[in-house]
Amino acid sequence: MPFAAPAVDLEAEYQFWQVYDRVVRPLPGGGFRLAWLVLQTVYRARARYPGDTHKLALSRVLFGANMTADRAAELEELYALVSRRLAAVAVRGQDPLRMMGS
Repeated sequence: MPFAAPAVDLEAEYQFWQVYDRVVRPLPGGGFRLAWLVLQTVYRARARYPGDTHKLALSRVLFGANMTADRAAELEELYALVSRRLAAVAVRGQDPLRMMGS
């Protein structure tokens, strides 16, 4: 099923993921700096290709012939975290009055 990515404030997302990494649990993928690079890639791919299925969007993040299974798993986990975050942001961004009138 295709999805639409909401408009994303990367500065706010950077702060969110920085807190998440320190307070909730460390992000997979070799620390916050490396994880942030992947997270930005996911945000860009979802914004550029809003019609992608989850499988196709994930394939845009998983690249390279020398990808190890462990690294692929880390990238999949980061992709899943961003997907859940975008879904939560999209739900919070909806206007409840407009939804009632539809």
